[in-house]
Amino acid sequence: MSNTNPGASYEIILKRIRDIPSLPDVVNRILAVISKPTTPASEIARLISYDPGLTSKVLRMVNSAAYGFQRQISSIQHGIMILGFNNVRGLVLSASIFKLFEGHAHPGGLNHEAFWEHSLSTAVAARVIAKELRVPDADDVFSAAMLHDIGKVVLDVYFQLKYEKVLTEARNRGISIHGKEFYMLEHQMMGITHAGIGAFLATKWKLPITITEVIQFHHEPEKAQNCSYLVYLVALANEMAVINNRIRSETEEFSREQFNSKVLEFFDLSDDTLRYLLDRLNQEMISANDLLSSIAGENSRLGKPKF
Repeated sequence: MSNTNPGASYEIILKRIRDIPSLPDVVNRILAVISKPTTPASEIARLISYDPGLTSKVLRMVNSAAYGFQRQISSIQHGIMILGFNNVRGLVLSASIFKLFEGHAHPGGLNHEAFWEHSLSTAVAARVIAKELRVPDADDVFSAAMLHDIGKVVLDVYFQLKYEKVLTEARNRGISIHGKEFYMLEHQMMGITHAGIGAFLATKWKLPITITEVIQFHHEPEKAQNCSYLVYLVALANEMAVINNRIRSETEEFSREQFNSKVLEFFDLSDDTLRYLLDRLNQEMISANDLLSSIAGENSRLGKPKF
């Protein structure tokens, strides 16, 4: 079922992707000021307040069960100081990109709700790993993990019929859409992958190189040139999200063989450490309803695992 002319498909896809809207001006301004360490929280709060949707999302996130405050936080500036600049950047990016593609789900295509649930689970896993391993310079870990699969949404929205065939083939073969086998199936059938398309889009949106490399190489972390540690970290987080979901669904039990051996070798993780990380992820995902609603809106809720 391979594509007879992958080069032609690549050109068509890139042409259509150039038509994808840019990030809103207010989002670009927010991202620009957040990247400067000397920027006061009041300036970021002022910019976010221009967008009522982002304002409500920041307040919803800081008041979520994940942060566990006894009293309600109503000040956007106070919320930013609690969340930290990097978490705010991840929220602004994810919420804005989510909005660009919302309402485009179609029968037989990508399950968008399950997709964002997996993205959030990967982001939470990445944060858990970074904290446990005391990773320095992990500023973009949550944002990068949240957006690592964004190319799948692009392919699903802009190439419904072609991508539906890829998804159907994956279902027929019992292939997880979050593993390298699916990534290779995309290339076989379409001549392009979600990683390549996502990286192209990240460049178009002028996202940091850390996020761009994670998107491009999370299935082949050995190819990363600038941020290999972060890419390996998100590759591990992606696998943890999938495995944790299967354990929660009671379809599998923990096994070291479920992980990419090269990724485990990179971090030199023991079975006990892996079990601990999975346990921490499972605990933090209990609060994921609130985190997901802060990113995607009130209609996105976590139910029975389905990704």
